[in-house]
Amino acid sequence: MRIFAMSIVLASALTLIGCSHPSKIRQLSTGEHVQLTPERETDNRMSDWNLTSSDAELYIGDLGVEQLYAASNQVKSLAAQSNKQALLPNGFPLIQAFPRPGIVPKQGGYVENVIQTAKSYLGTPYVYGSDRLDPKSFDCSDFTRWVYLTALGMDLPWDAKNQAAYVEALSKRKYTDLKQAKRGDLLFFTSFMGNRPSDYANLTPAQKPISHMGIYLGNGKIIHSASKKTGGVRIDHMFFKHLQYRFMLGGSVLD
Repeated sequence: MRIFAMSIVLASALTLIGCSHPSKIRQLSTGEHVQLTPERETDNRMSDWNLTSSDAELYIGDLGVEQLYAASNQVKSLAAQSNKQALLPNGFPLIQAFPRPGIVPKQGGYVENVIQTAKSYLGTPYVYGSDRLDPKSFDCSDFTRWVYLTALGMDLPWDAKNQAAYVEALSKRKYTDLKQAKRGDLLFFTSFMGNRPSDYANLTPAQKPISHMGIYLGNGKIIHSASKKTGGVRIDHMFFKHLQYRFMLGGSVLD
């Protein structure tokens, strides 16, 4: 039996406990198959002070990506189509705000469609300002957008700042306390400024713009695309690390 993945065939009913929340407890049907895959931290690069302190992409995040795409032909072409609606404040197209009809939710709901798709991109290279129409590389917001688009047909705004604006404006469940995060939520962070809580303690809101984001997996872990040096799409623990200190906002686009 392999630890990293195993398929269980149940001869009788079994209670399955979800890994992120008590509400995931349910009764399985006889003979139902369940695929169990762990969500381990990719490696310790995001905790390596020598690496993070010299990684310019962690300091920048995706600040400026909005400007890269605001005047692009991609945006103009999409926005010109009649079935698009604009999302303020930048007018980026929001194609689909809800899961596309016909998409079947996996065990655990649409969240598991999102998580499974996100994990399928582990190791995809990081490129700042990556092509929003090509999943061969991602920056942080391109990754989250592409995951929701591929998994559920939901098209979110094109950078972290405006995905955060979407959550602020339209989410029924948003928060600034990381302890309220649930599996599949979008989490938003300010730029890296150091590995200590004191590096972020006395900053004004203007000094802490949202510049990074990822998808919460539960159990204190996030899947995100941070930088070239840290290997593109990866899984990291957040608590007691700089990601926890950088956290600004979280919320669901499914609830």
